[in-house]
Amino acid sequence: MILSQGVEVFVKWSELGRQDGQRWVDEQICTNRNARIEMTQFVFVAIALLGACLALVLAHTFLGVISDVLQSRFATKKRLAAIHECDLAISNKRRRAQIDLSLSRRRSAWRQVLVVKVVQESEDVRSFYLVDKDYEPLPASLPGQHILIERPSAEIRSHSPSRCYSLSDDCTAGHWRISVKKSSEHPTSVSRWLHEEVAAGDFLKVRGPSGAFYLQTDPGRCAVLVSAGIGITPMMPMLMESVRLPIRSLHCFVQYRDVAHMPFADSLLSVASQHPEIAMSLWISRFPKGVRPSSNGLFREGKFSAKELLAHAGAVHSSDYYLCGPEAWQSRLQKELVEAGVPPHFVRFELFQPSEKVISEVQIREHDIRFERSGSVARFEKSHATLLGCADKNKVVMDSGCRTGACGSCAVKLLRGKVRYTREPQYQLNSDEILPCVCIPETDLVVDA
Repeated sequence: MILSQGVEVFVKWSELGRQDGQRWVDEQICTNRNARIEMTQFVFVAIALLGACLALVLAHTFLGVISDVLQSRFATKKRLAAIHECDLAISNKRRRAQIDLSLSRRRSAWRQVLVVKVVQESEDVRSFYLVDKDYEPLPASLPGQHILIERPSAEIRSHSPSRCYSLSDDCTAGHWRISVKKSSEHPTSVSRWLHEEVAAGDFLKVRGPSGAFYLQTDPGRCAVLVSAGIGITPMMPMLMESVRLPIRSLHCFVQYRDVAHMPFADSLLSVASQHPEIAMSLWISRFPKGVRPSSNGLFREGKFSAKELLAHAGAVHSSDYYLCGPEAWQSRLQKELVEAGVPPHFVRFELFQPSEKVISEVQIREHDIRFERSGSVARFEKSHATLLGCADKNKVVMDSGCRTGACGSCAVKLLRGKVRYTREPQYQLNSDEILPCVCIPETDLVVDA
């Protein structure tokens, strides 16, 4: 190409002469320069366009990768959040279980509480709302536990009478509520004193919460709450707690005498309307004349038996039964449930009244009892019935409450000897402790009292 261009320049130079030939060469050089410039510009533009296309392709690819990464990251964050929420829920359940265990092992102490409100729940039941005297939150309890109320008494110098009352409100409310049935007209009756003399603004001496009767149904199992009369009181916090727990199902059977003696009926109806998944039935022994039982089974006439409980609760090995009511009624239901195949440890109950059963004389032997702290020595006799009875007869002061082995008020250390229980203690004792209210000596004893 270069040789042909050189021949062309030589020919034109010869034809046009030196001056015109030079002009022609200059014109060709200028034309070629412009062409080269245009070509260079075209190449640059082409390269720029190609680079832009390549950049767009790379940008699209890069943005796609970033989008995938971000989506993956966001998805991962969502998954992590879900996992964290699940872990938090499990942690809360584990923490709650740990709190529950610590509450069940907690030793209670006497304290002063202030009565801030009194509510008439039914014809013979009153509720007393209690707060700390310094307005600090009162200790939490396990649903079903109780407190001990001491009545100040000038007539009885040896000791003041005291009685256990179940807490009947939310166990984490920060205040306490006891619901008391006026069960006696005796001058020293604690329930009579509460009904007739205690009002808002008064202070009470109490101890608790305590007790081994509380809700402890595991997830996946069925809870059956069964009460009669004033036995509804520990069932109220159990019911409130049950709706927050992942138990499989909840059944509530309540036995009332008549419409004038139906404490917490309005609260039960409210829970039933808010939680239709709860199988609840209120049985009335003396049903009003001219009124038919409800078609949905909520109100029923008569008295239920273990047959009705078993028909609604399902498999006998997957249900926990909680009973609270008169001793004879509890004993009958427990016996019927066990005979139907319910394992005895799945039937839980609590008694706050001394047993009506009489211990045969063959079971009781006379022994010497030394009360170490008081320095007294007494002879345990058949008429004493229990070690606490022996202490009472011999003017040895010992704390007491339920006298049924439920509250633990009379728990003392056994320093020497051996005892036998007339009733299995409901209160959890240390290995060196005994409950004098439900035991009798099998040997001579030395007691730290």
